[in-house]
Amino acid sequence: MNHEENQKDPIKQNEDLNDTLDTSHPFDNSNDDENSSIELTPEELEEEKFRLLVLEAQKEALAKEAAERYQPSKKKRRIPRWIIWIMALVLLFQPIAFIFDIYSLPAIEFLKKSSQLSKRADIAQWKQSVAVVLTEDGKGTGFVVSNDGLIVTNNHVVENTTQITVSFDEVGRFPATLIGQDSVNDLALLKIKNPPDVQSLEIAESPSYTPDSVVRFIGNPLNFYGIANEGTIIEETTWAGRTEPIILLDAPVYRGNSGSPVFQNDKVIGVVFAVTDLESYGKVGMFIRSEEVLALLRSVQ
Repeated sequence: MNHEENQKDPIKQNEDLNDTLDTSHPFDNSNDDENSSIELTPEELEEEKFRLLVLEAQKEALAKEAAERYQPSKKKRRIPRWIIWIMALVLLFQPIAFIFDIYSLPAIEFLKKSSQLSKRADIAQWKQSVAVVLTEDGKGTGFVVSNDGLIVTNNHVVENTTQITVSFDEVGRFPATLIGQDSVNDLALLKIKNPPDVQSLEIAESPSYTPDSVVRFIGNPLNFYGIANEGTIIEETTWAGRTEPIILLDAPVYRGNSGSPVFQNDKVIGVVFAVTDLESYGKVGMFIRSEEVLALLRSVQ
């Protein structure tokens, strides 16, 4: 049997189907023997028009369905290769841009300085007592001030957080509890159980913040950890919203340095808390005096 002879034209199939539809109307007497006509009411005329419209719509729908059934499907449009290459290049340069941000020239300089300073015995010893303070919102720096596990950091590092972890290099991580806060001076005191065997840092009672004197500090700037750096004191000044003065510092301070201890004469004389841009000095770091740190420690003892 010839397969082509049995395959009907889709349009012809629709016509055959249309012939089987009953297009007569209960009021249509044109085929009666008497060939008489009955006058239709306006309502009946409207019904007749609607019926014809429905039949016409049915014919169009059937014809469209049959045509689509036998029409070859169109090939999907392929994405041009040049678009794919552009997308790939964008994805490639995003991490590269991030790397240049982290390893910019200033960052490379403070890494070199940290490497030099870390060769000193005193700074290598201090670094063991400086920790990373981790929360669900980010990280900062903290440091040990007692053998029973008291850690000083900035209040803005740990405020409004539900989980705090203190991490020491080569020692491990310890869950911490917030036991003291000084929101005005941006200080916080944490407590960890079973603290590691590291030296507690000594807080200076009444240091002199002499302009141009050299200080050193240790923290966790950007994506780095345990970075030692140095700078010079600019001056002691007042700051909006604070009852006590703060110290301006000419030094490379970055995000993550919050809570870094500032050293002079083997003692902690302050805690880094922010960076600002001043018209008279440019970009400078700021630290809280050791007097405010001691006041917070005394308030919880």
